[in-house]
Amino acid sequence: MNYDKYTFRRREMISFLIAVTVLFLLIGKLFFGTFLAGGLCIVFFPFLWKKKKKQLLEKRKKQLVKEFKDLILSFGASLKAGYSIENAFLEACRDLTYLYNASADILQECQSMKRQMENHISLEVLLNDLGERSRMTDIMDFAKVFATAKKSGGDLNAMIANTADVIGQKIELLAEIDVMLTGKKMEQRIMLLIPLFIMGYISLTSPGYFMPLYQNPMGILIMSACLLLYATAYLLSEKIMEIHI
Repeated sequence: MNYDKYTFRRREMISFLIAVTVLFLLIGKLFFGTFLAGGLCIVFFPFLWKKKKKQLLEKRKKQLVKEFKDLILSFGASLKAGYSIENAFLEACRDLTYLYNASADILQECQSMKRQMENHISLEVLLNDLGERSRMTDIMDFAKVFATAKKSGGDLNAMIANTADVIGQKIELLAEIDVMLTGKKMEQRIMLLIPLFIMGYISLTSPGYFMPLYQNPMGILIMSACLLLYATAYLLSEKIMEIHI
């Protein structure tokens, strides 16, 4: 699996298309006076599609790192119990079947690694391959340290415990940041919805209020500029909310 590419599930695609269609129709009605004008917003569809795919990719990668942390914790416990390196890893994979659904990415990776290990491909090569495909720093670093420790005869138990601790701290930090940003994200959504709510309220209570803007070129130009400013404000607010660790 290439974790830099994402294929929409059927349910995700349907819900996304419905949400985008409703948004475009609403924009057409509020900014240009007719639902049909929402069809002009189709030019924004590739951008929204790409952004949604990026969000789903990031969500999947974060989940993969969390699952990988549980894997190496179990891996370390199996090594302490006296298993060989390969058998300890396979035992860790079996332990994860009690924690995650069979469709979880980490279990799919474990099944793939098990088959390749049966074909005499070394575990360090497989871990490095996972790191390269996921492009996640935590997994890539673990693969490199694991390969070095195995070659030099280093303390694998200490290395695995330390790596799991570092990944765990990072996950906890991200969770704390998400909690801190929850209120700000809610404020962002409210502020983005207020202009649409005000326009909708005026249109319902005073049906002809915006008509001068809908029926002449200058009015259409003004509303187009307003829509552009609204889209810019949305992009800036999304950018501000992005925090990478």
